[in-house]
Amino acid sequence: RTMNFLRYTFTASEQKLLLLLSFLILTGSLLHLFGYTAKEEMNMLMADSLETVLSEDEEMMLDLRIATLEELMCLPGIGEKRAQDIIDYRNEHSFIDVKQLMSVKGIGVKTYRRIMPYLIAFGDSTVSAASSRSRSTKPAMENIVNINSAALDELCTLVRIGPARAEAIISYRRQHGPFSVVDDLLQVKGIGPKTLELNRHRIKL
Repeated sequence: RTMNFLRYTFTASEQKLLLLLSFLILTGSLLHLFGYTAKEEMNMLMADSLETVLSEDEEMMLDLRIATLEELMCLPGIGEKRAQDIIDYRNEHSFIDVKQLMSVKGIGVKTYRRIMPYLIAFGDSTVSAASSRSRSTKPAMENIVNINSAALDELCTLVRIGPARAEAIISYRRQHGPFSVVDDLLQVKGIGPKTLELNRHRIKL
C-alpha cells in the first residue's frame, strides 16, 4: 500500500529523489554513530592508560631521548630554559649516551650527578652501573612544598612524584578544592601510603 501511495503521489523522478535523500540521511546517521563510538573508545583507552600509570606507587624515571619539556622541568635544577636547551641539543645531536647531558650548556658535573638518579641509563656501561647504584639513593631534597599552591615543577621535587602524579594532584585540587589534611593526598590516583610517608615531613598545607 505504501508503494501504491508513493506511485500515485509522486512522479518517478520524485520517487528516485526521495529514495536518494533517505539513503543519504541513513548513511550520515550511521557514520555519525560509528564516529562518535570510535571517539568514545579512544577517550576510554587514554583514560585507562593514564590510570595505569598513576596506579603504580613507584618512582618514575625519565628517558632523555623522549622526555617532554614538562617532564624535564621536573628534574632537580632544571627550569624551563634549561629543559628547552636539552631538547634543542637532542634535536641537533641525539643522545646516544647519558653522559652527553653534560654537553648541554649550563649542566655541569654537579647538576648531572643530581639528575642521574631520575634518569634511565643508556650508552656507556660505567654510567649505567653508577645509575643502578644511585637509584636507591635519590638525592635528599629539603624544600617544603605547599600542596595547595605548588606548581607542577615544585610538586615534582617530592619523592616518587613525577609529572603524571604532580598533574593528578593539581587536577584533584581543582575539582575538590584545597587539601584539608596531608592524608587527603591518598585520595589522589597513584599516591599510596608509602609515597605519602616518604614526603610527609616536607609537606605543608
